[in-house]
Amino acid sequence: MTTSTVFPARSSVLSESALRRWVADAYDLPEEPTCQLISLSLNDVYLVTAGDKRSYLRVYRHGMRTAAEVAAELEICNSLAEQGLPIAIPIARRDGTLVAQIDAAEGPRCAVLWREADGADVREITTHHARAYGRLAAQIHVATDEHPCASRRQPLDTTTLIDAPLAIIRASLPDDPNLAELEQVAGEVRARLELLPCDLPDYGICHGDLHPGNVRFAADGAPTLFDFDCCGPGWRGYDLAVFLWNSYGERRPKRWRDARWRAFLVGYSGIRPLPAHIETHLADFLIARQIWLTGLDFAGQSGYPPQWVGSGLLRSSLTSIRAWRAEFATSSVQTVDVVGL
Repeated sequence: MTTSTVFPARSSVLSESALRRWVADAYDLPEEPTCQLISLSLNDVYLVTAGDKRSYLRVYRHGMRTAAEVAAELEICNSLAEQGLPIAIPIARRDGTLVAQIDAAEGPRCAVLWREADGADVREITTHHARAYGRLAAQIHVATDEHPCASRRQPLDTTTLIDAPLAIIRASLPDDPNLAELEQVAGEVRARLELLPCDLPDYGICHGDLHPGNVRFAADGAPTLFDFDCCGPGWRGYDLAVFLWNSYGERRPKRWRDARWRAFLVGYSGIRPLPAHIETHLADFLIARQIWLTGLDFAGQSGYPPQWVGSGLLRSSLTSIRAWRAEFATSSVQTVDVVGL
């Protein structure tokens, strides 16, 4: 007699056909759904179509978020929507629950079905879009200033943004000649960020991923935000800096980048004052974001092809870090000047 065992997996890709049947059983949808995998990144995302209704099934990576953290994310989204903010919200299952658990090869994975955000994807955002996005970011910060879920989400602090990813990079490339430079820069950034206050109004719940790929815009430019998977308590200056960081990653020209960054800050400052530390620590926030993402790449959690993860990726990250240190060494005040705009 032989015993059948399943070979361990680090990260599996769930069957679309099996998920289609699972969704049909678990949710009260208007018609028999279809299910299409559309993204493999921090989490796996499937487009679910039932008649003319579209929704998105997010299957969280095993071990990346606890069930309590996922539940807190949903509470934040529902709270913001109840306050009238344009936020994509989760869809309840037939039994009334929001978070399901799927037993995958690597272990249990949380799954949540999300309503489709209103509007359309706009990758070539205008300054009008950026200003509206900044206003919404400010409204979210106001609405979550004292949100009770903060303690149940992983903080966006120096441990999360610098220490944990740096340990992953170090373990992957222990003999890389560029590692010493990254370690030195990371240490300097960590020391400066740890001097920042961790209290309101400049520290609180952040979306954590405020880039144009996580917002949709109506014809009049009104935004609807989604994907709060990276949310948690942190410096609001970091939250805003992600918007600017993304424009560097997309290799936008400086004039394009600066105009939209200023518009984003103008929109934000029309609702609440800019974080007091964003001017002097903008480069630190950009660098922390880059280290965090590079750590995800080396951990195989970002969707980046594994054959591209190595010394070349580390050199590319350092190129960006050097550029930010040079650019913002003397021009921080000018970069965030919103007077007259």
